[in-house]
Amino acid sequence: MERARTGIKGLDEALEGGLPRPSSVLVAGSIGSKKNTFAQRILYEGLLEGEKGIYVTVDLFPEDIVENMEKYGMSARRFIEEGRLVFIDCFSPRVGVESSARYLVENPFDLDEVLREIVVAKREFLEPGDRYRLVISHLSTLFFSASKELIPGFIGRLHAEARRSRGIHVMVYSEGVLNKHYECFLKSLPDVVFELSRRGSSRYLRILRCIKTSYPLTPFRLSHDMSAATPVEGEER
Repeated sequence: MERARTGIKGLDEALEGGLPRPSSVLVAGSIGSKKNTFAQRILYEGLLEGEKGIYVTVDLFPEDIVENMEKYGMSARRFIEEGRLVFIDCFSPRVGVESSARYLVENPFDLDEVLREIVVAKREFLEPGDRYRLVISHLSTLFFSASKELIPGFIGRLHAEARRSRGIHVMVYSEGVLNKHYECFLKSLPDVVFELSRRGSSRYLRILRCIKTSYPLTPFRLSHDMSAATPVEGEER
């Protein structure tokens, strides 16, 4: 089993070396639990290891994401300049602002249009044999106006695209947009599911699912910059 390191100290060890490759990964949790930074850390580790990155942004301008990554010591601008990180901008067209991003989605609430642009970006940006990681944030916004019956197909196609090209697809979701029964169903679809939470000023992580991996049931306390995960002894789900 090939593994893709997350770059999060303590988590890679818990996952027997990292994420299975290929895999679809869901990062779910409450607002303020730093899901974006967690997903960005996984993307950044791939860039450091020579992979390419595709970032599908639904809720923020690409420049804001770059600044956030730089704030936590992730030099995203360097990889943009090297041509190894590109954005699919679903936010700027939505709010009527011009974008310099290479790829644009005019209507992010059209799930088919989002998927088509991902396929186009992969075809144009990736060379045969390239390793890559993709982040899409947030699924919550995409799903807010989408018909529920379309969501499983959307997740399934992202999963299939990851398998087809041996990629790592990281999907960020803020809990509460769908009802609890549908959220349980959503968490059953990806290969890997992380759940983040916030208690006071601390952030915590639970591994809910990871295929072909023996993983601990105990939660982890995450560092402020999402670079380390420390087991919380004596507490299980």
